[in-house]
Amino acid sequence: MIKTNKQNKMKNLLLLITLTISIFSFSQTNGDDCKKYTGLTGLYAGQKAWRDAADFFVKSYVSCGLEGLKKSDWNNAKIIYKNLIKTEKDATRKIELKDSLLWVYEKGDTYGVDPKWKADYATELVKKKSGKTELCDELYTNSIHTLKAKATTSHVKYYYTYLVRKFIKFQKSKEIDKMEDARTFAIEEYLILSDYVSENVKKYTVAASEKKIGYWKGVQVLLDQYFVKLAKDCNILTEVLGQKLAALPTVKEDKIEKVKGYLAILDKRDCGKSDLYGQLADTLIILEPTAAAFYAQGTYFYNKKEYSKAKGYYTNAMEMEADGENKDKYILGLANSQYASRSYKAAFKTAKTVGGEYRADAMKICASSIAATANSCGDTSFDRKANYWLANDYMRKASSGSTKYLANAPNDDEIFDAGKSKGARQSLPCWGESTTIR
Repeated sequence: MIKTNKQNKMKNLLLLITLTISIFSFSQTNGDDCKKYTGLTGLYAGQKAWRDAADFFVKSYVSCGLEGLKKSDWNNAKIIYKNLIKTEKDATRKIELKDSLLWVYEKGDTYGVDPKWKADYATELVKKKSGKTELCDELYTNSIHTLKAKATTSHVKYYYTYLVRKFIKFQKSKEIDKMEDARTFAIEEYLILSDYVSENVKKYTVAASEKKIGYWKGVQVLLDQYFVKLAKDCNILTEVLGQKLAALPTVKEDKIEKVKGYLAILDKRDCGKSDLYGQLADTLIILEPTAAAFYAQGTYFYNKKEYSKAKGYYTNAMEMEADGENKDKYILGLANSQYASRSYKAAFKTAKTVGGEYRADAMKICASSIAATANSCGDTSFDRKANYWLANDYMRKASSGSTKYLANAPNDDEIFDAGKSKGARQSLPCWGESTTIR
């Protein structure tokens, strides 16, 4: 028999079932009725006649009993009640239907291990803010990391929402030990879930499905937003991750993955100048001296304003990467460190070779390098000021319509006094280029 929730009289679990059981006087009919009603449930569900399908599912449950229904019958019920919830306008009735859906998930979960069913069930519990922590823990333990990248966007979003809610709950109740355990676990899961998101973005990029790419990128945005609640500043984050260093895996490959993951987290929170970041980068170079490892260490020294050291690591990263997918990112790193150390000519030359998504930033380095040396490049005042036109040319490559630096370029009187005219080309020997007088 199905029990009602006494604490909330407005929420009658599976109201239709209760009514029908009364009509049938709690009797179980023969197998023919069971077969007939399950068949009609499927038939009406196929026709999207959800109300009729729900009525026949109730009769199926009464006729067949729990053991007489198959997994497919519960799948039908899940679909039926989800659609009834979607179309229901009455708020009270919608709540009753949501309770009915949870009942369906509960009973349908008795048919063996089905990670998707468990993840769906947990998702509904989190949506409803049921407070059933132990049940959610059990469901997620047996679903999310079984499904991995096959989890849906809803699974991933509500799972992480659940983890962060647990952290906040312990934080508010000042249960410090539980809070820190929840924080650490949620940080670890952030890494893993982000990997699942990346796998799906790559998969749908290959399939050219912009819509699904957008869905999964939206999941990453949510993960990032919730992650901030776990560690609002670098001090907290480095303290939490620093405690994990003593417990890094002993297997080399696993250790490498953990270190990479922690570096990625610190990168996202702009914690690249923390000592922990430098320690992790150094560890990665020892374990796996790849271009990514050298780039990370270069970033550490750059953020510490030790530009000479940064240039060395960025150069190593760039040379090791060669024509790899991160080529432009690593070259930009070198150009930034050259500019920061006032090696403007070198920064200009390096930045000009950057392409792809980093090209706009590289063009700004070119513009800034030209502007930084304008007063020392040229024989006359006009020649020196003309450098600002070239600087503006590069700024426009970075940002369409930019007028930056034009205020420092020659004005109309200076153009006339120099015997020049607008629209003519002006040579700039310092950079081996020319620009248009304007």
